[in-house]
Amino acid sequence: NRIPKRIPAETQERREIFISDWPEKNDPFTQSDLLESEEEEVQRLISRIKISLSFRYREKLANRLVTLFKDAKEEDTDSPSIAVNSLRNFIKFLQLNSNLKCPSISLSPEYNIYASWKDECRVFSVHFLPNGDVRFVILKPNYRHPERQIRISGTTTTDILMEMVLPDRVNDWISE
Repeated sequence: NRIPKRIPAETQERREIFISDWPEKNDPFTQSDLLESEEEEVQRLISRIKISLSFRYREKLANRLVTLFKDAKEEDTDSPSIAVNSLRNFIKFLQLNSNLKCPSISLSPEYNIYASWKDECRVFSVHFLPNGDVRFVILKPNYRHPERQIRISGTTTTDILMEMVLPDRVNDWISE
C-alpha cells in the first residue's frame, strides 16, 4: 500500500488548477432547465387538482396553490416555487383521504406544502416533505386542565398518517 504524498497547504494554495482538469459534466440540462421542468411539473399537478380530484373545494385548493406558486416566484425568481415532490406527497394524501375539509395551505421556507385544519379549539397541521414523509402536530384542549393544551407531534409516512392520529380523533373534526 502506497501512502499518498501529502502536499503542504501553502503549496496547494499556489497550485494552478485548470478547468480542463475538472470532471466533465455530461448532463445536457442546466440548472435553469431543471428549474423550468420542475415549475412545469408543479403547474401540471395543480391543473390536475382542478380537474381530477373529487373534492368540492378542488378549485379553491388549486387557486391557493397558484397563488403560493406566484408569490414564491415573485419573492425569488430562482426559487423552485413549490417543491414538486412535496406537492405530489400532498396530492397523494388528499387522494387517500378524500373526505377531508379544505385545509389552509402555506409553504415552508424550503417550499414544501404545509397544510392546517383548525376549529375553535384544535389544530392539526401537516408538513409534507419531498421524500414521502410528513411531520405533523395536533393541538387540542386538555380537559383535565382547561387552562392548558395538549401537543402531540411526530413523523410518519403519508399513507399511514391518518391511522397514526386515529386515537386522537382528528378525523372527527377535519372530515366532512
